[in-house]
Amino acid sequence: MENINLVKVILWDKTVGYIYWDEKLRNSIFEYDDKFLDSNLEISPLEMPLKYGTVPMLGIKDKLFQNLPSMIADSLPDKWGTSILNAWLSKNKIKKSHLNPVHRLSYIASTGMGALEYEPANKLVSENTFEVNTEDLYDFSKAVLNKHNDIILSSKDSLLWKDLVRIGGSPGGKRPKVIISMNNETGEIRSGQSETLKGFKQYILKFDDESIFPFTKIEYIYYLMATNAGIDMMPSSIKRYGKTINFLTERFDRINNEKIHTQTLTAIYPYSKSYEDIFKVLKKMNLNYNSYEQMFLRIVFNILGRNIDDHNKKFSFCMNQNGKWTLSPAYDITFSVDESLFDFMNRQSLTVNRKDHDINQDDLLNIAKLYDIRNQKSLIEKVKDSLSNFSRLAKELDIDSSTIQFISKELKKSF
Repeated sequence: MENINLVKVILWDKTVGYIYWDEKLRNSIFEYDDKFLDSNLEISPLEMPLKYGTVPMLGIKDKLFQNLPSMIADSLPDKWGTSILNAWLSKNKIKKSHLNPVHRLSYIASTGMGALEYEPANKLVSENTFEVNTEDLYDFSKAVLNKHNDIILSSKDSLLWKDLVRIGGSPGGKRPKVIISMNNETGEIRSGQSETLKGFKQYILKFDDESIFPFTKIEYIYYLMATNAGIDMMPSSIKRYGKTINFLTERFDRINNEKIHTQTLTAIYPYSKSYEDIFKVLKKMNLNYNSYEQMFLRIVFNILGRNIDDHNKKFSFCMNQNGKWTLSPAYDITFSVDESLFDFMNRQSLTVNRKDHDINQDDLLNIAKLYDIRNQKSLIEKVKDSLSNFSRLAKELDIDSSTIQFISKELKKSF
């Protein structure tokens, strides 16, 4: 494998800077390009502002950031995408230990979420779209999930590996998913990693993993309830492919072929641990009042809806080519309590009022008061009313009664 330790970071055809892997330090070093400093595009306004100039910046020595600066570590895939890449490396007899984090950026190239791109890129990803057989990829992704690196490849599987790495290597999260383009009129599905063809939109397709718990149906119900409560989300639906029902959501980091610079809360404000930290970011970035109200609605919905997987990668911010930042639409909003775990393990990932459980209305009203949220009680009631539709929506989707009872019981634990 080519030993590439220096990678160019690119945004909208502009050279942002360069990142280098130092073997002695076992850390990365990033430096802005001189010309980019004149662009006035604050792509990391709190952690890596342009005022730092060309001063070299070290990566964060933490497993979460993999010794990369937070802005760049955000481009790395999470559990699912990493499992795909690792399995591909195993198939090609490349040891994972031979790949440093900067090497991994070169594999991501232009296929990551958001708008940051990396060169040089090994020719792992095709620049052209190709047709996607969703059922075959689903079956194969299930095998990958179950067997990991021990999977035995047939000649057909080798082709599926190529497709799965191309379109499934960059999304975050731990459940199997792929990036696709779809023509809503014809139903044709193609890869979603290059420029979208006319009549196509870009989506993330989350596979139903055929477990006892109906993940995709539940996520769709939560999408319906969240949008009914006034939470901004991208258009989403459930689609049946073969025997499985999968969750399809439009990407917010792609608009008519334009890549939108996107950073998670983890990248913008590393080590944030509370919802109050998100409001601090809104204030520091001078976002409008609607962002504050949106965040308040999302807090209330996550707590009352028992979405406890509300960690700091589940909130993002978007910047357009004029340098204007906004709060991204909400995503990954779903019921996430695990019935097999003890209560003390089913707690919110982000705290409210320094609490990760037993969060009550007074705690929420305290945040509302602190950040001047108007009509806070009516916003809370709006979320409650929306969540009250769960049982009806679940029955309409033929979810089994035991699952409905379990989730309904959990929802009743809320105030």
